[in-house]
Amino acid sequence: MFGTTDSIVNQWACLRLTVAQRLARLVAASLFPPKCCLCGFPGASLDLDLCCFCHADLPWLNEASSTMVALRFASPADDLIRQLKYHGVYANARVLGVLLAQAVSKRAAPLPRLLVPVPLHAARLRERGFNQAVALARYAGRMLKVPIAPGVVRRARDTPSQTSLSVDERHRNVRGAFAVSGARALRRLSAAGHVAIVDDVITTGSTVAELKRVLLAAGVGRVDVWAVASAAQARPSFLSSSGGGPSNLSSGTLPT
Repeated sequence: MFGTTDSIVNQWACLRLTVAQRLARLVAASLFPPKCCLCGFPGASLDLDLCCFCHADLPWLNEASSTMVALRFASPADDLIRQLKYHGVYANARVLGVLLAQAVSKRAAPLPRLLVPVPLHAARLRERGFNQAVALARYAGRMLKVPIAPGVVRRARDTPSQTSLSVDERHRNVRGAFAVSGARALRRLSAAGHVAIVDDVITTGSTVAELKRVLLAAGVGRVDVWAVASAAQARPSFLSSSGGGPSNLSSGTLPT
């Protein structure tokens, strides 16, 4: 009757904080008007630090797929992601997270009950200071009113960087890299039933495919994938689907 625990908590938080949040946003917008992070013109809305012109010029990925990839990994999106990921420009997480939420909201697919950011190993997290996938999920989830669960899955081993590896090497590199973070996390995932993995960039799809395998094994009924961008030079076949139907990555099967 009332929904899951996550849903009830999220609805109560929205009812309790909506007025305060709206007032805070209006005050913040008055004191610090949104400014486009690319050209410096006034922002198009309270939630997005992009002007309408730069927003329209982004390399949007317009294709029928329930994988929820917003953009091609091309200028200026690639620069925004690199600045966030490697240079700690955390303000870009808000811009990219909102863009991801906009792309998701345009699709007809049902929203998940939980967002699962791709986890970093503890050593990598200490080195970088933050997890860009968590930051993106936080802003996207806030826009779409979907709770995030950054701790339900952990990185079981510190895998080498995927950047210089071939497709086959990437698959082997991430095999067994993820694990559910205990019984409580397992119960939360099972209760959610439908979750979405959140990542910044998909190249070969090896990382999200392995994480999807772990989530399905944990009893999750449906696992979607949301990503800000897809690398055009190595786009995996499961990002596209013929006739507008669901891709393999949003169903119960794994890409081969």
